[in-house]
Parts: sequence; C-alpha cells; structure tokens
Amino acid sequence: MDTQYRRRFRDHIKWRFERWHLDWLSRRVPASHSVKLGRRNIYILPVGQGMLFIATALAVFIGAANYELSLAFALSFLMISVFLLTVLHTFSNLQGLTLNGFDAEPCFAGDNAIFKVRVQRTDKRARDGVSIGAGKAVFECFSLVENTVVEVFLPVPAVQRGRMKAPRLMIQTVFPLGLWQAWARPDLNMSCLVYPQPQQCELPSIHSRADDGEHSSSVTGHADFYGLRDYQPGDTRRQIAWKSLARGQGLKTKQFSDPCDREVMLDWSMFAGAPDEVRLSCLCYLVLQMSEQGIDFGLRLPGLMFAPDRGERHKHSLLEALALWS
Repeated sequence: MDTQYRRRFRDHIKWRFERWHLDWLSRRVPASHSVKLGRRNIYILPVGQGMLFIATALAVFIGAANYELSLAFALSFLMISVFLLTVLHTFSNLQGLTLNGFDAEPCFAGDNAIFKVRVQRTDKRARDGVSIGAGKAVFECFSLVENTVVEVFLPVPAVQRGRMKAPRLMIQTVFPLGLWQAWARPDLNMSCLVYPQPQQCELPSIHSRADDGEHSSSVTGHADFYGLRDYQPGDTRRQIAWKSLARGQGLKTKQFSDPCDREVMLDWSMFAGAPDEVRLSCLCYLVLQMSEQGIDFGLRLPGLMFAPDRGERHKHSLLEALALWS
C-alpha cells in the first residue's frame, strides 16, 4: 500500500510540474505558426559528458597546483576555455533558425497525423547536428550545410477523434563537442482533423429516399455491393471475400442489396442501443463504403442532416461532421 501511495504521489508531482512547465512556456513562448529562435526561446545546459569534462579540468588544475606543473596548468586552462567556448558554438547552432508549421492532413483515429515543419536559416552560417521531434515521437535529425531550407515530417499518434492540436516541438543540438545541449520548445499552432476509426459492421436496414419524396428501404439482393460481414455457415463460395482472407482479415462474406431507389440515407438510429463512439465508427465505415461505390447517400445525426450527394467533397464533409460531433 505504501508503494502504491508513493507511486501515485510521485505521478501527481510529475503531472503538476509538467502543467506548471507548459503554462510557463505558453506565457514565454506563445503559439505561432512561425517562430524564430533566439535568446528569448533557446535554453542551454551542460550534459553529463560536459560535467565530466569540466570536473576533469578542475582535477587537473588541483593537481597542477599541488605539484607546481606548468604544463598541467596550461592543460587545465585549455580545457576550461574549450568548455566555455563551446557554449557559444552550441547556442549559435540554433540561433537564427526560423520554424514554420503546417497543419496535417485529416487522418483516422489510431493512425499517425503527419505534421510538416519547415526549418530555414537566413544567414550564411551552416547548421549541423540538429534534431527535432514532437511529443514522444522519434526525433528527426537534419543539417543545414548546403541547403538553406529543410522540411521535416513528424508523426504524432492520433488517439481519439476530433480536432487534435500538435504538441510542443522539441528542437535540440549538442554540436560541436557534445558538452552542452541547447534546445527550444516552440508551439507552431498546428492541428489535425481526426476522423472516427472505421469499424466494420453488419449493415442494418438502410433507409433511402425515393424520387417522390417517400422513404423506402433497401432489400437483400444481388445488384449492389454494400459491404462485408462475418462468415456464417451456409454462405456460398461466390459470396466469400477471398481478397480479405488473403489480407489476413479472416473469413468474410460479401453483402449485396437491391436498392428500392437511388438515394441512401445513413441514420444515427440505425445502430440504436450502441455507444456513441461505436455508432460514429460504424457510420464512418458506411460513409467510406458508400463513397467507394459511387452512389448518392446522405447522413442524419441528432441536430444535423446532410442531403444525399456523392464525390470526395461530400465524403469529407460527412467525415468531418462525424469527427466533430458531440
């Protein structure tokens, strides 16, 4: 019990420190699509190797004082001079860089949102050994020696649907000798629209709209392909989706229907009793299926309705509505 309490207390202290740190950064380095690195947003501290280096220099100095060795004095002064000079070189390796952030293309929950960051140097000084990352993602290393501009693509996991804001970036360098680390934590105000994760589901009775304005339902048939469902005993070999089986998705059966009219309306009530997120995932899957088939279809959500239509623009409008619905 004491171990669990200490762990919870330690996690709480860590969370409080991270909140304080982010609040302090938001005041000192506000969010902006373009940030130029300089004295106000670059921080620098010696790393472990640098601390060992200066400790060795001090040990040499103490030995030189005890034994009155001129060469040892010269070596200790040289080491201290190198240690101090590398501060300027490490700091200047980031100073003057301009970072521009771009929003990521929409993605589905569970995938990675790919944010693009453009790094540019405006002076003639080359930059080497710089790395950049977002959140807990792997850092991408780059150099600006011959080129003045480089574009870096940073993957960030999209955990849940909605409008996801990119975390603060971490750009850092230990160039040239690895004694100091200079870093900056800019917020480039990037975001990404995250669609619900498509969930393959059995298609219920789909309501559609006839030309005379009345509503009718599609019936099971063999004209149009609607989707896939789990294999059931008695399904014929012609109905089995062999491509899905080859992709390792298990044994699936193709579903066909003979629509009573040309326009299909996807409705929130089709999955009555299911949790909201499950409904959204199933509707997302149906939107993708209907769009792939190239038929007119609409969407009805509580307080929101889209008239039947087709095309990429219509598909993304419906997916955006599912992503932002609350």
